[in-house]
Amino acid sequence: MVDWFRRRGGKNESSGGKPKPEDASAAASLKEEMARPETETVGDLVDRKPDPEEEPADGLSEAGIREALRDVRDPEIGRDLVSLNMVRGIEIKGPSVTVGIALTTAGCPLKHRITTDIRDRLMMIDAVESVEVDFGVMSDDDRQNLLTSLHGGPSELAPAFKDESRTRIIAVVSGKGGVGKSTVAVNLAAALDRAGHSVEILDADVHGSSIPVMLGTTEKPNVVGGVIFPIESKTGLKFVSMGNFVNEGQAIIWRAPIVNKALTQLMRDVYWDEPDFIIVDMPPGTGDVALTVAQMIPKAEALVVTTPQADAARVAVKAGKMAVQAHLKVAGIVENMSHAECPCCGEELRIFGGDGGERVSGELEANVLGRIPILPDASGEPGNALFAEDTAPARAFDEIAKSIAQIKVRRRIKVL
Repeated sequence: MVDWFRRRGGKNESSGGKPKPEDASAAASLKEEMARPETETVGDLVDRKPDPEEEPADGLSEAGIREALRDVRDPEIGRDLVSLNMVRGIEIKGPSVTVGIALTTAGCPLKHRITTDIRDRLMMIDAVESVEVDFGVMSDDDRQNLLTSLHGGPSELAPAFKDESRTRIIAVVSGKGGVGKSTVAVNLAAALDRAGHSVEILDADVHGSSIPVMLGTTEKPNVVGGVIFPIESKTGLKFVSMGNFVNEGQAIIWRAPIVNKALTQLMRDVYWDEPDFIIVDMPPGTGDVALTVAQMIPKAEALVVTTPQADAARVAVKAGKMAVQAHLKVAGIVENMSHAECPCCGEELRIFGGDGGERVSGELEANVLGRIPILPDASGEPGNALFAEDTAPARAFDEIAKSIAQIKVRRRIKVL
């Protein structure tokens, strides 16, 4: 890849052939570029400024194009193409611009989106009339350097989970299954996203992974050099789940040590881009996985989910007390399926009775952040787990997200 894919002299992925000089001047320029010493590194090429005679008369410049490309982000990594050293060459011929991009893998599933984003951004420049994107692939060394800079060493937790990171980890817990814990997790993530926060989801419910189906995205994640990149759902939420590593309908029959190892790998091997929040959908109960998360991420905050029934509240208290005993802070309580609204008069119908949220709140000395109503027409079909923005449940989640965002967290300072 040195010398911008050999100055575009090899096979071009986007055009399928060798570019030919349009005239004698272009041929001479190409010959001069080919004569550059092989000792010139990729870094030299990226930082090299164009000679004065290379500047086109219409005011376009390599520096200007490169600066514009800082607005274009890699969809998987979430950082701009320039800082990731993916921009490997810029060629300007009159109003036409060609950009060389080095991908982490040749089969990058988001190549088309990168092309579209580059073209959309550069076409915003008045003097640009056409944009071509040439794709190459990073060398093994370049790829490893990139992954190391993003992720750290192979035995380390991802930076987002470390104490000094700005990312807040919200572990959504419940004492038993069937209370809508995963529904709360995805809709809380959507509400935080609507409020302008960056958010990603970790599905830690290994045996009962439901996040992929709920978000309607079941394809396998992209893995580069042992680093797993989160999947982006159709709604724009990024997540990682063990459900995306197995075939649809396949049961995961693992004992606790293997489950803990798998969860540990998801916290080490996944590229979490230090978002504002990572929502962790925990398995129900107080088993090994919950303890593993508490031990590995002591800064995590527990959001306890219950329903109005007394039995659900009783076991939710146990889950909350386990979090407290593991030195996790309880961010608050969510009472799911709290009530239904009468379609005629709007009166709240407590169809399950009980006051589970208040009971859990009193036991754990934490606030009830929200009560989620039931919608009679709520769909359980794949990909339809998110409530529409203009519905009562969505508004309730917006209030919960607002309350969580306002909680002040004391961060630990890394001592060097």
